[in-house]
Amino acid sequence: MNSAAMKFLLLLLLAARPLFAAPAPVTPAPAPVAPPAEAPVATFFQAPAMTSLTFSPNGKYIACLVPYERRMNLLVIDLEQGSKNLLTNFKDRQATQPTWANNDRILFRVDDEGRESFALYAVNRDGSDAVVLASGYSRAETTQEVNVRFRNVLGRIKDDPHHILVLANLTYRDWSDVATMNLKTGEMKTVLEAPGAVDYYLRDHTGEVRLAVIQGGQMRQVLYRDAAARKWIVLGQHHMDRPGWEPIAFDGDNRTLFIWSDVGRNTKAVYRYDVLTRQRGELVLAHETYDALDANGAAAMAYAPSTVFDPAKGRVVGLSYAADRTRFHWLDDEMRQLEQKLSASLPDTVHRPRQFAEDGSRIIFLSGSDRDPGVYYLYDRKRQKLSELVVMKPAIKPEKMSPMKPVTFPARDGRTLHAYLTLPLGRSPKALPLIIHPHGGPYGIRDEWGYNDEVQFYANRGYAVLQVNYRGSGGYGWEHEQAGFKRQGLEMQDDLSDGVHWAVAQGIADPSRVVISGASYGGYATMAGLTFSPELYCAGVNYLGVTNYELRLPKEAPPDRMYWWNTRIGSLSDAVDRKRIHDISPVHFADRIAAPVLMAYGKNDVRVHIDHGYDMERALKKAGKTYEFIVEEAEGHGFRMEESRIAFFTRVDAFLKKYVPPPGGGVRIGAPQVIDLPAR
Repeated sequence: MNSAAMKFLLLLLLAARPLFAAPAPVTPAPAPVAPPAEAPVATFFQAPAMTSLTFSPNGKYIACLVPYERRMNLLVIDLEQGSKNLLTNFKDRQATQPTWANNDRILFRVDDEGRESFALYAVNRDGSDAVVLASGYSRAETTQEVNVRFRNVLGRIKDDPHHILVLANLTYRDWSDVATMNLKTGEMKTVLEAPGAVDYYLRDHTGEVRLAVIQGGQMRQVLYRDAAARKWIVLGQHHMDRPGWEPIAFDGDNRTLFIWSDVGRNTKAVYRYDVLTRQRGELVLAHETYDALDANGAAAMAYAPSTVFDPAKGRVVGLSYAADRTRFHWLDDEMRQLEQKLSASLPDTVHRPRQFAEDGSRIIFLSGSDRDPGVYYLYDRKRQKLSELVVMKPAIKPEKMSPMKPVTFPARDGRTLHAYLTLPLGRSPKALPLIIHPHGGPYGIRDEWGYNDEVQFYANRGYAVLQVNYRGSGGYGWEHEQAGFKRQGLEMQDDLSDGVHWAVAQGIADPSRVVISGASYGGYATMAGLTFSPELYCAGVNYLGVTNYELRLPKEAPPDRMYWWNTRIGSLSDAVDRKRIHDISPVHFADRIAAPVLMAYGKNDVRVHIDHGYDMERALKKAGKTYEFIVEEAEGHGFRMEESRIAFFTRVDAFLKKYVPPPGGGVRIGAPQVIDLPAR
């Protein structure tokens, strides 16, 4: 490891400092006289100094990921001895998702050049006995069939240091059983046969699997099993596109559930639920504008990691949710007061308790903000002391980053749209170059308040950045998400265009210097913006974007997945849908594009196939358009390797400097009127 990385790892033994000292009076900082200098691209896109910190069961050790040879590798910290041990030395791939199987053995996942075939590895805390437990591939020529069927880790088994619980398709091809896995050999044995197409299982605090949420066609069922009877019963069911409820986590009594429900309301609220009486209890948390869940966690993991469980008290002590910024609803006075004191010492920062030691004596906090990627802290509960573990990105100077502000504006049809506006530091917020930065997904995902490498990179270059949670985004209730169904390139795109018009009307944006840049669905929105509203944009950056929805639709899938595609995108067997899908696909209308575009794709992308890039490149070339095209051979859906990220954004930097005109000196690109979309 280089000396800088070693230096940051040694921060672990910093003397604990009092958390609750009276904070110095805060006075407003004077406005900068001049904007900060352009930082090197690598400042924003280099790997963090440390991330993914997690306690061992006994709380004596922390496993984490650190950069070594430009790859994230596994490291263990001995909190009592103050020592550290680098356990892996990958140079062509990276470790991810560390977790403890017991006090001596650590599990982690490894991807293969972006293919998302995450193999499961195990290694002892001292670096010995490393083994691949499961290959991660759906097809493998040299691995045992038992490993091919592995799906995911479910967790530790109490009083069994030799096995863990995993999800594995052992009984059925497409349904995941609960199974044990041997930590030395990877051998798996079913202990609980899948009751259907399980979306997720839920364990109680003794480790017993008690709940399963299954998807059968268009219906979702919540199944419950008593630990003694071991027989599944139905607690509830609902159509996947109708109001219903689903479990989040057990409280400490292993009888009370925290559930989300949108029955009788637009946004998801959190309630208590008694699994024995089968009755919904008191309302715990609700908001009329926002779902009372961490929206992006819910979309990625099927249920939201929104509850904070304190093992020392044996109960859930709080919930987190994404509103204008991450908010906490505390059910415990100690945690409420602790957050208040943290906020007094570290204002304008979100302090998220990432993990409690199993005896509750220590807590790992990650404290970050819109201008700060985050600092990991170790809180000693008994001494009420906070120690800094590591600064995630020490090259980032928060005082030189730009603040992110939540804003709202009306869409053309009257819908209220929520967005985040980041204004470049030290510049007058007038007639700025603007980047519209649509998020991926699109459904169920949303942009949130917090540090974003790409946003801060653009702001550092002098751009205002507007992130619109267009219709279809999650976190704002079912009606807002459903309003985006089959509206790609139509009203969903209008929401982005209306963001441009709003920023121009506010005097923030120079209408001749507006760029659209996004990844995945955001890459599609980039191409759709350049194609169907060319009068708005002077340049575009398409990162991993869909360009042809006919190519995106699966030819076959399980019934529930086909229903999802048919309702959200459309069916190619339906004539009306087929025409609309054709007419919203930018690949067919390259001749309409007026602005230069930079496109980048990963050769191994399993979500947006590389053909989306190749086909669009051919169309642009045939139409005689200005474009740049990047293909990374060993990347997938998102460039994970540090050098790939830095190289890509170095190209973005040069591209924008070449094609975005200087203030007052630009030629407005495109026709002065809006071109009618063919799909309308």
